[in-house]
Amino acid sequence: MTSRNKCRTCGKVFATPAALKQHMKTSHRGYYYGTRLGALAVIISIIFIMIFLITVQPLPATSTATSTTTSVSSSTAETTFTETTLRSAPDFALPEIDSLGLTGEMGSLSQFSGRPVFLEFMSPLCGHCVKMTPVIKEIEEKYGNRVVFISVMYGDSSSEEFREIASEFIKKHGTDWVHLVDNGRVFKEYGVEGTPTYVILDREHREVARFIGSGTTEEALEDALKKVL
Repeated sequence: MTSRNKCRTCGKVFATPAALKQHMKTSHRGYYYGTRLGALAVIISIIFIMIFLITVQPLPATSTATSTTTSVSSSTAETTFTETTLRSAPDFALPEIDSLGLTGEMGSLSQFSGRPVFLEFMSPLCGHCVKMTPVIKEIEEKYGNRVVFISVMYGDSSSEEFREIASEFIKKHGTDWVHLVDNGRVFKEYGVEGTPTYVILDREHREVARFIGSGTTEEALEDALKKVL
C-alpha cells in the first residue's frame, strides 16, 4: 500500500484515499474538521480583502497649509465668506508694535469709535498671510483715509525673537497701519481658528463680513468695505 494514504496522526496506512478520509473522520474528528475550517477561514478572509480593495476608493489627497511656529494653524487657500448678522465686535486692548519694536502703547478697538474698521488676524510666520499682504496693502492705500486698518498679529509680546520677526515683517512689507500683538485671547474672542482671517466692522463696530483664507480677492474685500463707508 502506498504511503500516500498514510495517516499523519497515528501512522496507519490505508488502501485508498477514501479509506484514509473515513479513518480521519472517525478516529481523528477534531483534527480533520479543524484543519478544514482553518483553510476555509483563510479563503473567506482573502475574498473579503479582494472585495474591499475593489469597492473602496482611496481618500483624495488633501492640501494642507504650511504650519507656523505659533499654535494657530494657517487656513487653506480656499476662501470662506460670511455675511454676519451685525453682532457687536468685542473690544480689546493689545500692545502695539511697529518696524522698530514695541511702541509702549496699547491699541484698542474703542479708540476708533465711529469709524469703520478692517481687522486682519494674521501671523508674520504664516505663508498665506505673506501672500495676501500686497493685496491688503493696496486696499489700505485706497481706503486708509476712511477706514481704520488693524493687523492683530498672533504671538508673544514678551518674546524678543517674536518681536524681531514681527518688526522685520512690518519693515519689509511697508505695512504702516496699526499692528497689535495678541497671545491668542482676542483670536479666541473673535472665533478665529486660522490665518489669515479678515473681519469688516461698520461705524458702530458691528461685524458686517468675514473672509477666511488666502484665496480672498481684492474685489471681494473692497465690496465689503463699500458697505460700511
